[in-house]
Amino acid sequence: MILRHDIDNSLPQALRLAEIEANEGVKSTWFALLRTDFYNPASASAQKMLRRIRELGHEIGLHFDEMAYSREGGIEPCANSSTEERVVHEANILADVCGCPVTTVSMHRPSKATLEADLEIPGMVNSYGKTFFHDFKYLSDSRRRWREPVEDIIRGGEYARLHILTHAFWRRRVYPFRQ
Repeated sequence: MILRHDIDNSLPQALRLAEIEANEGVKSTWFALLRTDFYNPASASAQKMLRRIRELGHEIGLHFDEMAYSREGGIEPCANSSTEERVVHEANILADVCGCPVTTVSMHRPSKATLEADLEIPGMVNSYGKTFFHDFKYLSDSRRRWREPVEDIIRGGEYARLHILTHAFWRRRVYPFRQ
């Protein structure tokens, strides 16, 4: 089972859930946005929280927002670079911020084109790559709801491989597991 979390807007809530998981012996991957209006991963407090998540035995990955590079997104840095190059660039920055390797990426609101591209990023695991997105039973609380009965699916044992995505800031409402 792959358990991952996209940190869309609340590092304190992410840290709290990471602590709960660590106390239960669960290891997961926490994907932090480099470009967001909700937190600055390079701030002292954010660095402390991200490093604490890592100290608890979890992995820190990059939550990549491709829209940050579109004209609608308001900025156009690295205009001539590919998505793969942009991901590697941001992963290197996040690694410097966190003081740990960043070798996994999760796309933030991926476009259909990005999902279909099966991006291969040098030195990184793409959580939306074919292996993890299609060869596993994928379950997510995106948009604040589970689309399938996740607890029943986990308990049922029907699937040999599960890929579960949660968002910590919604955990009180939709996180189905013990709190």
